[in-house]
Amino acid sequence: MPANHPRIGHTSVYADDPFGAASSLAGLIGGVVAPFDPLPGGFVCFLDASRTEWSHEFVEFYPRTVQLLHELDRPRPKFFAVEGGASGAGSHVNIVLPVTSAEIDAMCSRSGLALWGWRWPGLMDVWLEVRLMVELVPGADDTPITTTNI
Repeated sequence: MPANHPRIGHTSVYADDPFGAASSLAGLIGGVVAPFDPLPGGFVCFLDASRTEWSHEFVEFYPRTVQLLHELDRPRPKFFAVEGGASGAGSHVNIVLPVTSAEIDAMCSRSGLALWGWRWPGLMDVWLEVRLMVELVPGADDTPITTTNI
């Protein structure tokens, strides 16, 4: 894929058994499973066993007992318990753009959206609706993506 083409970095889905689902996918495609540190009980399947850094492609598997929400009075989204379990896909998309973080800032400023901001260096949350978020990642920056400062 050309370096100047947007790509999906990861997607997030609910699973009844996140570890089992991630392991099944890894077994099918030759990926590798790792804990999803921001969410106890969550796991990821890196799509390529030789590319296990957060800047590479992966699928997050959330337990159905949580929901990722952004509250207007909080600077960052967080996981909340879901009584009775979540249904549906509970998905969001991570898109790597061939631009810098400064260019993403400028795009969001121009967009008129009320809720957007850097969750950590290299990953911006953009809330398209109160319950709909996309993550934008600058592909032209050398900023590493990390989950250690969520």
